[in-house]
Amino acid sequence: MRRAVAAFVSPLESSPQAVLRRAVAGLLFVYAGLLLLEGTVSGHGVSPVAILMMAVCVAIWQEWGGRSVRDWGLVLVCFLGYAAGANALPDIGVDVHFTPQIDAERFLFFGHLPTIWLQEHLHHGTGPLEVFSILMYLSHFVVPGLLASLIWLYWPGRGFGDLLFGILLVSLLGEITFFLAPTAPPWMAGDLGYIPHVDHVIKQGLFDLGLDSVGERKDAAGSYNLVAAVPSLHAAWPVIGLLVIRKHGLPHWLFGAQALQALGVAFAVVYAGEHYAVDVLAGVLYALVAWWILGRLLALGQKHMEKRRQTA
Repeated sequence: MRRAVAAFVSPLESSPQAVLRRAVAGLLFVYAGLLLLEGTVSGHGVSPVAILMMAVCVAIWQEWGGRSVRDWGLVLVCFLGYAAGANALPDIGVDVHFTPQIDAERFLFFGHLPTIWLQEHLHHGTGPLEVFSILMYLSHFVVPGLLASLIWLYWPGRGFGDLLFGILLVSLLGEITFFLAPTAPPWMAGDLGYIPHVDHVIKQGLFDLGLDSVGERKDAAGSYNLVAAVPSLHAAWPVIGLLVIRKHGLPHWLFGAQALQALGVAFAVVYAGEHYAVDVLAGVLYALVAWWILGRLLALGQKHMEKRRQTA
C-alpha cells in the first residue's frame, strides 16, 4: 500500500520549469476561483468546469498522478480556462482599428495589399489551393498538440515545458493586445469598404466542402473574437515550435516539418484574408518576445534555486 501511495505522490520536482509550472497553476487556481464566484453571484450556479480546473491545479501543484498529470494537466486547465472565460472580458469601449494595418501594408509592399493581390491572381473558387488554405488554417489547432505529444512520448525532458509555456506566454501577450487594441482582419475591412472586396475563402470553402455547420460559425459574431488580428497567433505558435526544436536539438526532419507548416500557415492566413502580412510579422515578433521572457523567467528560477541550495 505504501509503495502504491509513493508511486502516486512523488517528491516535488525541483527545477526552474517546476517552479514556473506551479506558479502558473496557482494563478489559474485563482482565476478558476473567480470564475466560480462570478457564476455563483450572477445566479448561474456552481460551475463544474471551475471546480475541475481548481482540482487539477491542486494536483499539478502537489504533483499528484505522476508525469501525465504534471505535464498535461496544465494543458487541460489552460484549455478549460480559455473556453470558460472567452466571453468574460468586459467591453471597455475601445474602437476597433482598421487603418493602421492597411497603411503599414501599403508602405511595406509599395502600395499593394498582399491579400488583394493574391486573391486577384489565385482565387477562382474552391479548389486545391483553397482546401490547402483551410487545412493550414485548421492546423493551428492541431499541430501544437501533435508536436507536444511527440516530444512527450519520444524525447521526454527535451522541450515539452518550453513549448507549453512559450505558447501560453505568447497567447497571453496576444490576448492583452486584443483587449487593449482590437484590430480587424482583411475580410472585415473589405466588407466595410476600407479596402477592396476580400473573399471569405475559408468560410466559403467550408460550405463548398459540405461542412455547413462549421461554415456558419466562421466569421459569425459571437462565435469567437473577430477583432484579434494583431498579432497573428497562427504565425506565433509555429515560431515557438521552431525555437523549442532548435533549443533542444530535436531531429532535423521535425524542424523541417514545423518550418513547412509555419510557411503554409503564413501564406494561407494572408491569402484567405484572415490576416494582413503585417499581422503575421507581428506574430513572429511576439513569439520572439515571449521566448525571451520565458528564458528570463527560467534563469531567475534557476538563480533562486541556487540561492536556496546555498542557504540550506
